[in-house]
Amino acid sequence: MKISASFLKIQDKQDKILQLDEYTDYMHYDVMDGNFTERKTPSLTGFNIVKPKDVHLMVTEIKEYVDLYSLIKPLFITFHVEATDDVMGTIEYIKSKGIKVGLALNPETSISMILPYLEYIDVVLIMSVKPGAGGQTFIDITDKLNELDLYRKDNNLNYLIEVDGGINDRTARLLEKADILVSGSYITDSDNYLDKINSLRGIFMDNKKGFTLAELMAVIVILGLIAVIATTTVDRSIKNSRYETCQAQEKNIIEGAKMWAIDNASLLPTAGASKTLNVKNDLQDGNVVYVEEALKSPMTNEEYSNGTSVKITSSNGTSYAYEVIYGNDKEKCTK
Repeated sequence: MKISASFLKIQDKQDKILQLDEYTDYMHYDVMDGNFTERKTPSLTGFNIVKPKDVHLMVTEIKEYVDLYSLIKPLFITFHVEATDDVMGTIEYIKSKGIKVGLALNPETSISMILPYLEYIDVVLIMSVKPGAGGQTFIDITDKLNELDLYRKDNNLNYLIEVDGGINDRTARLLEKADILVSGSYITDSDNYLDKINSLRGIFMDNKKGFTLAELMAVIVILGLIAVIATTTVDRSIKNSRYETCQAQEKNIIEGAKMWAIDNASLLPTAGASKTLNVKNDLQDGNVVYVEEALKSPMTNEEYSNGTSVKITSSNGTSYAYEVIYGNDKEKCTK
């Protein structure tokens, strides 16, 4: 799970923006024209931001704003499907600038509006508040999130799913299937940006964990005291728990590799080729940490060996398959 921090409420505080830029994964630009939304924002192009820029256009004259914000070299420019009758033309226009394309939809908009375009875009942004102002109450869009996640799996698509609006340490727990969470007020209203960002990241990690060692020991003690389940059954339960935790963690490693792929698209393999990313060297050690550092194998309860990696393969040069390759057999997810 990656965090895209909105600086909408601190746009006049350069020092706060730079502090936010230091801790987040992406910097989220909320751009409003006063037509598509009631509120209008001033130009946000003058900041010396280092992290990848995630530009969200809530405007009707989309190409005009694409021209302006393409100058800051964003990673993503996202526009609203409700704001134009020429969705495909707008997608192609943004791509012609060498920028990844996102489509946003309001809470009341059906995903059927964007289904024809999903194979051509890089991000789907689901609004969980009405666009136009920060600090609003979260609207439950989990049905849309689940449907879009299932659709990309069934159709072998690679778009990321981003959720924006009312994100905090409670609402984030509903959004496990999202790849990026946009959070503004929850972070910027606090005195410690890093703690708030880490609290959102930590929820994702908590959702991926199986039993802790202490929980497993408690289960064993209780079973021994009441003498209801045989020792062999307990052993099987422990192995199954480790296996399930291992599979969840393997998914987390692959998600990290996918985020690396977004940031390093030029390094992805061509048709019929493959690329191997070492977990420690490529995904944990660098300016952007894609996989939690000091990660341990649930099967061995030790840090993964140096050989653990993710193999990326492509049959056509546009879609990619990801496979975790373990450094030794003991680390593999086995029952």
